[in-house]
Amino acid sequence: MKLLLVDDHAIVTDGLQVLLQNEEGFTIVEKLVSGNFALAYLKQNEVDLMITDYSMPDMDGLTLVKQSKALRPELKIIVLSMHDEATMIKDMLSAGVDGYVLKKYAQQELLNAIQAVSNGRQFWSAEVNRALLTALQPQESENHITERELEVLKLLAQELTSKQIAEKLFISERTVETHRKNLMRKTGANNAIGLVRYAYSHKLL
Repeated sequence: MKLLLVDDHAIVTDGLQVLLQNEEGFTIVEKLVSGNFALAYLKQNEVDLMITDYSMPDMDGLTLVKQSKALRPELKIIVLSMHDEATMIKDMLSAGVDGYVLKKYAQQELLNAIQAVSNGRQFWSAEVNRALLTALQPQESENHITERELEVLKLLAQELTSKQIAEKLFISERTVETHRKNLMRKTGANNAIGLVRYAYSHKLL
């Protein structure tokens, strides 16, 4: 398998070369320092797997991945990155990367990633998997009324004062006022009457 290494830090590509030099079946055909150099090389040469940094001096990793895939759709790509933000990872997934390895784990995980990708599988660092799973969890909308806010709303509908609500729910009066302000922001109401109207119209009471 022909490997292309792309990183603007020689210490990284040199380290990867040392890591891979005794692995059978893998040949590093070139080490390059920029995305544009990588694209120029791909136009002229056959490569099976590209291992690239995400942050390049001339383009970001997402741009490099998209343009590389456009040139050679069959090319396998593993991205090395310091970033584990779910949005960035999902963008990379959509662009067609086969592996995403956090740089801090590159020494431990890269060989496993290469083996997985060369066998037609994908590979993601454990923290990357956790970030993706968290992003897939349903998120509460900004206007979602919490259970505690609903309790406050029901007591407001009974015309209780903030002090009475605080005593009934065993919370501070200041906390009640915070819940009341949040309810007004979320419902668009201007006062307690507006809150009650909203509650009845949305069948919350």
